[in-house]
Amino acid sequence: MKDICILSDFDGTITKKDGLYSFISRYAQNNWEEIEQMWANGKIDSKTCLIKEFELVPNLSEKLISDFVKTVEIDEYFIDFYKNLRQKNIDFFIVSDGIDYFINQILKKYNLDDIKIISNHGEFFNKNFVITFPNDYKGCKNNAGTCKCKVLSDLKKRYQKIIYVGDGVSDHCVADKADILYAKSRLFEYCKKNEILCIKYETFNDIELF
Repeated sequence: MKDICILSDFDGTITKKDGLYSFISRYAQNNWEEIEQMWANGKIDSKTCLIKEFELVPNLSEKLISDFVKTVEIDEYFIDFYKNLRQKNIDFFIVSDGIDYFINQILKKYNLDDIKIISNHGEFFNKNFVITFPNDYKGCKNNAGTCKCKVLSDLKKRYQKIIYVGDGVSDHCVADKADILYAKSRLFEYCKKNEILCIKYETFNDIELF
């Protein structure tokens, strides 16, 4: 069993802004905001939300996504943070309820495509963008596409200590399960409201390597 593993959310945590939300808000038509609000209010799960919102993007293509990815920026301290992890032989995973098709392209842009990703899957099939959920878990209390609690639980069998870094709603379920939690934005507010111990951070420069 290894000592430490670091898990991190992707959109809004490694990236400066929530990439999927930015993509949908820029390209989706009609009532995508209503769908987003239904998810935020717990009326639909994240799987349904993703599928329905992407159905509202007209002329969705590989080029459209590729052009969008060029505009996405990551935390300016993340590359050095990840290099330090590699030097210290500390394992690192991205755990996201987003889509690997976007994550892989963004990481490749920054020469970070060796990072292990646990997320929902997206691919073009017969010119249609198909989203599937290989990390779905029937016991997930949030019915998320990627059950972060299940991922963390499985990794606890291999690591003595799990450090989690996150920022948003999809991180709420794991907030009280990590050994050390770094939180910002909506995740920090959630932890404060629910008296969950966490360390507030703004960038990856604030995260200490143990």
